[in-house]
Amino acid sequence: MMNSYYVNRLQDTVRAIGIHKQMQPRERWPRAQLEAFQRERLSEIVQYARAHSSFYRDVYAGVGRGEVHLEELPVVSKNDMMENFDDFVTDPQLRRNELEAHLETVQEDTLYLDRYRVMCSSGSTGRKGIFVYDRAEWSVVLAGSMRWTDLIGVRPSFPRRKRVAAIGAPDAKHMTCRGAKTMDVGLFNMLRMSATLPIGEMVDRLNAFKPEALQAYPSIAAILAQEQADGRLHIAPKVISTSSELRTEDMTKRIRDAWAVEPFNCLGLTETGIAGVDCPAHEGLHIFEDLCIFEVVDEDNRPVAAGQPGKKILVTSLFRRLQPIIRMEVSDLLTVSDERCRCGRTLRRITVMGGRADDVLVLPGARGEAVKIHPIHLRGALTKMPAVVQYQIVQERDGLDCRIVLNRAAVPSQAEDEVAGSLRSVLAAQGAAAVHVRVQSVPSIERESGAAKFKLIKSNVRTGIADRTLCH
Repeated sequence: MMNSYYVNRLQDTVRAIGIHKQMQPRERWPRAQLEAFQRERLSEIVQYARAHSSFYRDVYAGVGRGEVHLEELPVVSKNDMMENFDDFVTDPQLRRNELEAHLETVQEDTLYLDRYRVMCSSGSTGRKGIFVYDRAEWSVVLAGSMRWTDLIGVRPSFPRRKRVAAIGAPDAKHMTCRGAKTMDVGLFNMLRMSATLPIGEMVDRLNAFKPEALQAYPSIAAILAQEQADGRLHIAPKVISTSSELRTEDMTKRIRDAWAVEPFNCLGLTETGIAGVDCPAHEGLHIFEDLCIFEVVDEDNRPVAAGQPGKKILVTSLFRRLQPIIRMEVSDLLTVSDERCRCGRTLRRITVMGGRADDVLVLPGARGEAVKIHPIHLRGALTKMPAVVQYQIVQERDGLDCRIVLNRAAVPSQAEDEVAGSLRSVLAAQGAAAVHVRVQSVPSIERESGAAKFKLIKSNVRTGIADRTLCH
């Protein structure tokens, strides 16, 4: 007899299959039809939030009750949500302190109160957030995952199931792990691994499994590509997809060179589930606009023109009622195009994802002023160096520490000097005062706990300008 844990997962996955079928035609709807659908869903979500969340009832007190115009709604932050959590959610059974206690012990795909899946964001850009989905909402998230695998060409097949290797978060508190656990009901022959495993162990498992498709954080995929180039890894995946971190041009090239395939990319948010995936045309990530709305805005929440980069995005979920996500600030830096993709889908496309999860470093300027150093400048200095397989720059109070993993042919002392010189030149060109730059070659770079995502550029400085080294 099947246990209730498996039955719940199976039911949620079967429900998701039906939702996915309903979603498919929307990818090619005329824009007018899609935008009308968005307005209808937005109105439903806003009215539900106003009626069932005391937080939104107060926030929307001055907002008219007629037709809902998204741009007229107040912007909310993750801090707003967490500081008012018990009033923010629409189910009085959900209490922040009890959910935090649940997260401390959650295993596998355990449901809270037999109804809810509770997860937390990685906290890479500040305070961690708690996100709760009921089973119906989670089936929509799973349907989004099915759209993703469908777009990249990884579809269930029987009787021989496709071999899919997924490398992601190590525990069920995080969405990449939770989604994979829920859907592991036999659609694919799955190998799930934590991103915190030693690379040698990953290589051994992958060599034995021989995946036909590989899903991983970009930083992991790039390291595995180097393992393939060095002759330790021997796999031939036909499909590779990355998610959750910034994928640089250098990472993409390593993946392409190792396996002669063009990798897909995926944008997922704990607030919404998977929100965008590129199609086989590889001309940007199609936003799942029937499930969420992305507003690309400047620092003052004013919309930027299509094709122009924004400073952040405002995210609205069109299916979440339990924990309404309406115009919530997310710090991802995106450029979105309105031009139609040659694949025929009418969903808008993210054409540039710059600096996702990386910190902007704030350093003393040569004239004494504060100078912001965008991660793109530091990444550019290192991606040009073929000897560097992986790197991480960490800002400390007394300077920058840069750890590098080198290929076998590199001379460590020479590479360290080259990296240090390049970073100093970049900082000077951006107007920063001289700062200590320490470079060390290491066998590997540890990943952070939790979601095990990897920041290329990270700051450990949380104080003010008086310390002469700043963090945003």
